[in-house]
Amino acid sequence: MITDSGTVVWRSGKQIGAAVRGARERMGLTQAELARRAGVGLKFLYELESGKDTLRADKVLDVLEVLALELVVTPRGPAAVERERPNATTRAAMLEARQVRARYDAGTLPPLPQTDYIGMACTTAGISLRKALGPDELVHALLTGKPTPGKHAHFVVLLEEAPPALLRGLIAQVGAWAKPDRVAKNIRKIAGTIGVRLRPAEWLKTA
Repeated sequence: MITDSGTVVWRSGKQIGAAVRGARERMGLTQAELARRAGVGLKFLYELESGKDTLRADKVLDVLEVLALELVVTPRGPAAVERERPNATTRAAMLEARQVRARYDAGTLPPLPQTDYIGMACTTAGISLRKALGPDELVHALLTGKPTPGKHAHFVVLLEEAPPALLRGLIAQVGAWAKPDRVAKNIRKIAGTIGVRLRPAEWLKTA
């Protein structure tokens, strides 16, 4: 069952499977890519999306974490399901992004778009690494064309694995502080520094 707020009430494996499949497709990930990021087998992910009811909860939670979804236990009843909120990691990234925005030019910039591409990019960049890439570090790198020292691996993951839609949104959001084509050129510069060969893509045609 899916509520008006988009919250999934998990009453069968088919419901959680459909939610996982929908979130994966929105992120532009294949089953193989999601399985690798979550550290689960491809067979397990296939069974999860197919609606199998008997699956290990810890592995299900690993998949949900990659998709920025969370499992909430709440008293049953129509008033008990609250509006879906971002998890703690996403909320922290969004707060940092707003602080970065204020630091660069709070008075003249429009409010943050509904989709926080900076926060999503930071999550993608650090998904398989121990240390996180902070929004401040990401914005600074895209404005200067210089990857954060000691975190080149984060930019490798971001440029090689992020869906084009995420990169387009990131360029547009950071472009609030500089022209989007300048941000795209800086991404090319970063890619050259860290040795990433960028695939031909629509989001880079402005550079």
